[in-house]
Amino acid sequence: QSEGGFAPGRVSAASILDISTVKDKKGNEAYAFDILTRTADGDEGGKHQLIKATVSGGKLWLLKVQIGDKRWFKGAKREAM
Repeated sequence: QSEGGFAPGRVSAASILDISTVKDKKGNEAYAFDILTRTADGDEGGKHQLIKATVSGGKLWLLKVQIGDKRWFKGAKREAM
């Protein structure tokens, strides 16, 4: 099923909605990104890709959470953050 006329299985548009940097209790910097992608994923209106990255102990740590745009505005934003 195509969303908005986009080709199935492809990201047709991506928008960076927010970029932020925070420090944790140990002083490590964490970078957070909120990217909205529009794909052929049905009727969600796109998906928010929430990505947080940090370096600790010489290792790169990444966390990615994905939420549909409709659920995002129905309150899932609070649960995902």
